[in-house]
Amino acid sequence: MKKTHILNNIRAMLPELSDAERKFADYILQENELIYKSITMVTEESGAGYGTIIRLCQKLKCKGFQDFKIKLALELAQKETETPIAETTFFSSVCEDIRTVNASIDPLDLDKTVKLLRASKKILVIGSGGSYAQAWDLCYRLIRLGFDATVEGDSHLQAIRASTLKSSDVLIAVSFSGSTKGILHAVKQGKKGKASVIAITNYARSPLGNTADLTFCLQLRSQVLDAEIGSKIPVSFLIEVLCYRLFKSLPKAVDTLSVTAHSVSDKLF
Repeated sequence: MKKTHILNNIRAMLPELSDAERKFADYILQENELIYKSITMVTEESGAGYGTIIRLCQKLKCKGFQDFKIKLALELAQKETETPIAETTFFSSVCEDIRTVNASIDPLDLDKTVKLLRASKKILVIGSGGSYAQAWDLCYRLIRLGFDATVEGDSHLQAIRASTLKSSDVLIAVSFSGSTKGILHAVKQGKKGKASVIAITNYARSPLGNTADLTFCLQLRSQVLDAEIGSKIPVSFLIEVLCYRLFKSLPKAVDTLSVTAHSVSDKLF
């Protein structure tokens, strides 16, 4: 693993930074839990603007804030003693994440979401990168329940499809960070047509969380690298809860499932 020297580079750069950049640099050096936070949380806590954060990240040879967090997480990991993680510890961590998500789910938001989806004419589910798998899974379940649902992972098609949504439609955006540019752009397009927006994210105060009409916030305390793998099961749990509630609310759900099941029955031996 290639060693990174983010923190040492920041200390060396301090005399050359502007006042705003130095303020953010001091925040980085003092904040021990930066790698767990979204850029929106960091702007609020540090008092630094988005532009200042991005400029400093670029001076550190990072493409942006996310790239910076990845490199910082790697550096911090290098400093830790490498000890094997027992499977029991991993399982306990996953179970704890599920309990965290379960506690974060507001039953009223579930009811509102079910009402929106049942009244919708068309549903667009979007996700990028690691979140696309969850978006696809959610869309598949909605289709099986008889909804006119589509999933899209390409940022251009996300924007195009979202721009055609109307007030009778629903856009569901799955984004762990809540700060993915393509997702936010698609949401903006959907909002222009008055579509309802439901967000599934980890950060309630993220740009996505602030824009959506309804937000399901996971509230997981995950490093940026851990989130690429570890956040999948908790998100799937949330989708499971949502779809089960939706299933129980539909009078003809069993009949619809039967019809969709028979539609592919000849593909099985």
